[in-house]
Amino acid sequence: MNISAKVEYVDDMAQIAGYGVMGMPALVINEKPVVMGKVLNVKEVKELLKKAGF
Repeated sequence: MNISAKVEYVDDMAQIAGYGVMGMPALVINEKPVVMGKVLNVKEVKELLKKAGF
């Protein structure tokens, strides 16, 4: 997709809870959880990034 993004793996439960995430794994884009409790495929991630404006 040729975008610039900061990707982080977060395992601190307090930080995860701070996002309101209740199921793992989770994907947070622009400080907002967009998926919880599901492993995504590449197509799904691309669609979510496009929805987020990337």
